Amino acid sequence: MAGRTVGPALYDRGVSTDTSSTSLPLGLRASDLVTAAATGLLTLPDPARRTPLTRFGLRTAIAGTTGAGVWLGTAEDRDATLDLPSRVAFTAGAVGLVYGAAELGETMDRALQRRLVRAGVRRPRLAMALAGVGLSLAMSLLERRGAGTGAVEEAPEGPTLRPLPQPVHELVSAILAHTEDHDSLRLRAQLARASEEVWGEPEEAPRLVAIAVPDDVPLAVPHTFTFPVSARFTTPRGVPCTAEVLVSEGRLFAVVVDIDGKAWEVLAEDWDPAGGDPDPLADATLPRVSDVVLVAESRG
Repeated sequence: MAGRTVGPALYDRGVSTDTSSTSLPLGLRASDLVTAAATGLLTLPDPARRTPLTRFGLRTAIAGTTGAGVWLGTAEDRDATLDLPSRVAFTAGAVGLVYGAAELGETMDRALQRRLVRAGVRRPRLAMALAGVGLSLAMSLLERRGAGTGAVEEAPEGPTLRPLPQPVHELVSAILAHTEDHDSLRLRAQLARASEEVWGEPEEAPRLVAIAVPDDVPLAVPHTFTFPVSARFTTPRGVPCTAEVLVSEGRLFAVVVDIDGKAWEVLAEDWDPAGGDPDPLADATLPRVSDVVLVAESRG
């Protein structure tokens, strides 16, 4: 959901201070309602169940919705100083960003859907769609109220960087070194200069570690993908899991733990959240390299 439900709303922020445009409930604009409705509709289809062709079509629909949100948002702002070429450039940039982040967004979408299923949600896609609509409208409402009161949002405090923990470094290094393909050499060069990006208090036993690399590192191609080598392991309670490396915009982005997809299909048959079964990932943490088996994923 992350890569798809929030995008159109995000790009429609901060471009309008006109409260005298079309009168809608709570001061919302027509583009806010259109964006929210499109967000929900485009979240309902599961990209993991689509063929490459229909998945590309879904990405195109999401990119088009994002572009429409940017275009309508600037058109509704009577005080905007953007000329036509600037509006075209902003719209094209937003569409390109959606395409570039599509694979990473679908990876996060898949992880969220699995978590909802583990929580006992019978219709996870519908729940994700409704959440996307609500989030889009809430962001629009906050923006309109901020514009009406003249409030200035404070910039959020940024992350802190610290040395990448040695076990994490060793795990990522082993995953990247398992193949010479998929721009592994560039990614290994990045890892040599990587740090851990920490927001707030660091977790003692995380399932995800965010990775930051300097701006001048050589970029990997393709720019955004899940590195197709997974580190498979089993948690103390016997849950089969994988640790995977995510790449975003050509740079190392994170290493994350999730349930092994194929194993989960079997595990879910006997797992009963309503009966009090705990989260299968409750005791899962990033493993040490000595505890994993590296497997190159098949894309066929």
